[in-house]
Amino acid sequence: MPYIETRDGTALYVHVSGPSAGVPLLLVHGWPLNHRIFDAQLARLPALGYRCIAPDLRGFGRSDAAWNGYSHDETADDLEDIRQSLRLERFVLAGFSTGGGASIRYAVRHGKQKLAGLALVSAAVSLARSAEWPHGLNAAQTKDLIDKAKADRPAMVTGYAKQMFYRYHSPEFMSWFASLGLEASLAGTVSGAEAALAEDLSGELNRLAGLPSAVFYGVHDRIVPRAASEQLAAALPGAAAYRFEKSGHGLLFDEAELFQRRLEDFLAAVRPQA
Repeated sequence: MPYIETRDGTALYVHVSGPSAGVPLLLVHGWPLNHRIFDAQLARLPALGYRCIAPDLRGFGRSDAAWNGYSHDETADDLEDIRQSLRLERFVLAGFSTGGGASIRYAVRHGKQKLAGLALVSAAVSLARSAEWPHGLNAAQTKDLIDKAKADRPAMVTGYAKQMFYRYHSPEFMSWFASLGLEASLAGTVSGAEAALAEDLSGELNRLAGLPSAVFYGVHDRIVPRAASEQLAAALPGAAAYRFEKSGHGLLFDEAELFQRRLEDFLAAVRPQA
């Protein structure tokens, strides 16, 4: 079942790998990427007994380029459509960047009791700065990305990719990574960024009390600053905090092996008992 139809008829591409009876793990990518950022996890975690589900969110990757539906509420509803279609129970939800924000909204909107755990990787609680959340990009920076996407999307995506990492990556890798952003539709790229500007999850974090959670963050993140991730971890009672000293925003690649080990540690800690 590579495609799942949402409540409004949008077709979402959903990669599923691993044993059908395995522990479900739903992996949510960030803007403007797709499920391929989780290639390493999709290759390795099934052998450990996890059923990995990695969708391309609407407007990105192989999913329909819908003209609307890009708010966190609507993304959370898309994730719930996936959960219902695949009949997932007590699953672990892992979100990267803006996908982390959508994952928080999912837990609040659709019920944290459905989750065995919540992994937030370089998670964007709010892109816009506020008195309650004095971190992240300012509105002008995000609007500049939107304007550049409209004018010259390949240049915008290439420039954004350079901000993602702290460590050196080969030209071939950087070309591949930028290509993920170009697989998105222009509608998804622009509307996703515009929707993210309007989101602020800082007032919802207290509603996650009791949900086993972990915050993974890079010390050198230039998109979601370290201070934002530290505030996020402090706002989630009992959350594990995994700090990556040699990583930027893209810690999945800057410290790939360490990230894999820490993710496996968290998954083992929250794995439902048979």
